Amino acid sequence: MAKSRLARSLVWCVPLGAFLLTGAAGYSPAAESRPPFEYFRNNWTVVGLKDYERGTRVTPDNQLLLAGKDRVTISVGDPPAALGRRPVKTLEEGWLPVVVFSAVEAGVRYDFAVWASPLPSITDWLKAYDGPAAGEDFLTWVEVRVSNESPGRAKARVRLRRWTAEDVYAKVAEAPPEKPETSRPHPPQDNDFSWALGPGESREAAVNFQFFPTDGPPRFLKEDPSVWRRRTIEYWKNLMARGARLSVPCAKATRAFLAAHVCQLIALDHGEVHGGEGFYDTFYIRDGAYQVMELEEAGFMDIARRALDSYLARQRPDGRFESQAGQLDANGQAVWTLWQYFKITGDRQWLELVYPKMRRAVDWIIEARRRTRTDAAFPGLLPAAPADGEYLWDGKEHIVGYDLWNLRALTCAAAAARSLGRAQEAGGLEREIDDYRQAIDAAWKKTGLPYLPPSWEKLGTHWGNTEILWPVPVLDSADPRIAAQAEHVRHDYLGGYVEGIIRWGTPEMKPAIHPYMGAYTTMNALHAGRDEQVVEDFYWYLLHSTAAQGFPEGIFYLDRTAWYDTIPHVTGAANYAVLLRHMLIHEAGDELHLLGAVPDWWLEAGQEIRIEGAPTHFGGVSLIVRGTPAGVRVEWRGPVRQTPRRVILHLPASRPLADKVGGVEVAYRPAQSVRWDFESVIRLYERTAPPLF
Repeated sequence: MAKSRLARSLVWCVPLGAFLLTGAAGYSPAAESRPPFEYFRNNWTVVGLKDYERGTRVTPDNQLLLAGKDRVTISVGDPPAALGRRPVKTLEEGWLPVVVFSAVEAGVRYDFAVWASPLPSITDWLKAYDGPAAGEDFLTWVEVRVSNESPGRAKARVRLRRWTAEDVYAKVAEAPPEKPETSRPHPPQDNDFSWALGPGESREAAVNFQFFPTDGPPRFLKEDPSVWRRRTIEYWKNLMARGARLSVPCAKATRAFLAAHVCQLIALDHGEVHGGEGFYDTFYIRDGAYQVMELEEAGFMDIARRALDSYLARQRPDGRFESQAGQLDANGQAVWTLWQYFKITGDRQWLELVYPKMRRAVDWIIEARRRTRTDAAFPGLLPAAPADGEYLWDGKEHIVGYDLWNLRALTCAAAAARSLGRAQEAGGLEREIDDYRQAIDAAWKKTGLPYLPPSWEKLGTHWGNTEILWPVPVLDSADPRIAAQAEHVRHDYLGGYVEGIIRWGTPEMKPAIHPYMGAYTTMNALHAGRDEQVVEDFYWYLLHSTAAQGFPEGIFYLDRTAWYDTIPHVTGAANYAVLLRHMLIHEAGDELHLLGAVPDWWLEAGQEIRIEGAPTHFGGVSLIVRGTPAGVRVEWRGPVRQTPRRVILHLPASRPLADKVGGVEVAYRPAQSVRWDFESVIRLYERTAPPLF
């Protein structure tokens, strides 16, 4: 969780204010007969290119933030008025990084599209889509189509103005959306279009802006926008075709899955996974661990492999991995990330290369535990340290998640040693694991709690203590502490789940929920076979995304804002994609589970689930499931690298397997009692939802 600056500020953090709720004068909801659902008042989004250091952020009131202190405002009507934030932003085809939104003013409809492309002056423009080929600069395009929807003649006018703000990342209140151009110096680029339109008549115009400001006049205004929009769309579609293909009957779920990949790739900086664009724009071992996993499971192995270089570079002289000072979970997460790459690729040469680094990291764990054996309170555990996710900053508490993650590191290192034929070394590590488990059990008994708390002192907010069965189990799935913890966080902690999402914070803080952190509890439920709970959690997670498929970090749910404008948050997107993939295909030791937790209606007659070329710990697999009146028909291509001990297909008793599938056994479960889909979760939410405007 990349939030160290944020976490220290949550006690006094306040909502943005009424200025965000102001729409453009004359804007009509008739711009769309039924606008897509939008949860967030601060629905930021981004356009950009893969692996570039920066992207263009699109603000809630539909301004564009460029390099330095530049922004572009969009105004419509006569006289021009800023769009404001009522137009809901979506994506072309629901997932491509082409942001689209519309407004109606005085009978004229304005349809906008915003996207990024390389500079046309770059000879190898296709290479420049794949990463900075000639510097970090790029173009941000704004295209508009105006249409007269009135029965008489109408005047259409659009103003696109680039100007310099005092602080481009300050709250939007610094520049009131009604007249931002009057409060700043004269802009270097001003584009004003007007048309007299007959009934039903349309016109188009487009402008592009270099991300970095230039001294001279704009260089590329004569470029054909249709060419660069087509090239942008083709690049992203071709890139997605390189990876695994996944689609489910829920369109929102599929589109958000594809958009999560795009979010990751735009946030990459020269191969390094980052937490966001314009916020958390740096490398975090914790967040990056799940981001790399998402890239691997999406089939982008070359990108994932390059991202691992940042892990290898973060090992300290004493062997411990670290990206944020003093936080000890990163050591375990780094070791697991290196092990996970081997598991999903089967690349033994890779494992031989990185095993010495894994061993140095677990040697640090062993030595750190030895130094605490005489600790009267918590012998044999890691020392006290500051914790971000648990909101314990004074470094005086012993963090449960740190112990769980470093125990997981020992588990991964022992398995790596056995895979490399180092049986004696693996045996020594396994004895260390047993000793560590005993120390953890002894500390837990002292707490007197039925579950594992955030810290052994029983202070802090839940975080790493929920990562028990996921991504590598550190307790048995039947351990009663897991069920007790789920009961506590779902129903008791700070009043229990809100909007189907786990709480984060303390009683003194502004009430907040945290979707992607709650995914760890959902993964515990998946391991335990609680399919209906997983499906319910999944749709609440999906509800808390923007209409442009952006996921947040935490949410102040009382006013529908993502804290500190952390949208689109890359880890939030990655955890969503990982959750959906494991609902469909999930490794559990030497077993491979198919459809372990999917809505029953995804299996109804006429529905189809399609997964092609999906990497797993056993090799690539493909699965096509079609619902028919007689039940489900399954096409299965299993892995060839390694044969799982069991491949188990989970189906409701009401949807039997129509034809036997070789090598696959079927486990039937009861039908789900509630139909969960995106529309139903919206209806549930809107019964008590605060107003969006």
